[in-house]
This record gives sequence, C-alpha cells and structure tokens, in this order.
Amino acid sequence: MPEGSKEGSKEEIKNGEYSIRGGPLSYFFKDVGFAKDGYCRTDPSDKRHLSIAAIMTHAFHQCEYGDDDYKGITAGDKTCISAYDFKRAISEMGPDQGPKVYLSMTDQKALEVVTMDQLKMYATKEK
Repeated sequence: MPEGSKEGSKEEIKNGEYSIRGGPLSYFFKDVGFAKDGYCRTDPSDKRHLSIAAIMTHAFHQCEYGDDDYKGITAGDKTCISAYDFKRAISEMGPDQGPKVYLSMTDQKALEVVTMDQLKMYATKEK
C-alpha cells in the first residue's frame, strides 16, 4: 500500500489488476488479502484464491467452508475470502445469510471460480 494511504480509501492499484466491474481494483481494508496489502487480489501462488472482498456473516463463518480458514474473524469483519469457499458456501445459504460482496474491490480473477450473477446476488452497496 502506498505511503500515507488510509484504510477504506479508494486508492487504486496501478499494476493492471482489475475488479470484476472492469475498472482498476480498489483498496479494500488494512492487512487483508493474500499479500496482506489491503487488496483482494490473487496470483498463481495463492492456492486458496483469496479474491472476493466481503463482509463476513455469521452463517458463512459457521458453515463448513468458512470455519477453519477464518479463525479470528467474526461476523461484520471485512476480509478477503476464498472464491472456492464462497462458491461452496452459497450453495447452502441464501443472499440474506451469505457474505456481503464489494464488487469494485473483488479481483476479476474470482470469475474463474464463480459467476458474475452469483457475486451480484451477494453484493452490498459501496460507498
């Protein structure tokens, strides 16, 4: 993250990474993501595919796909979640229970695992 950046800012990555909305991937939240740099971006070394920017929900945390890998994270916390875990979990829960997704902060590579319609169904309003 660039020097002086603030949590929740709309600073954008300058290295060509894009969100599922097609624009530059936006900063999400301090110390989250595979690189722990505040961006929910993935690369070939990220076996979990931590590409979805979301607010954790109690139902997701309690399901078998959200339990072990998200220790220390509680409902209401912002984090980057695994696209694989998201895909498996949403098959068990409806949009009112699943993680709330920030589309402009979710890596376009999430679309390798889940569909845009699935992500939109769980999308939250962005500021």
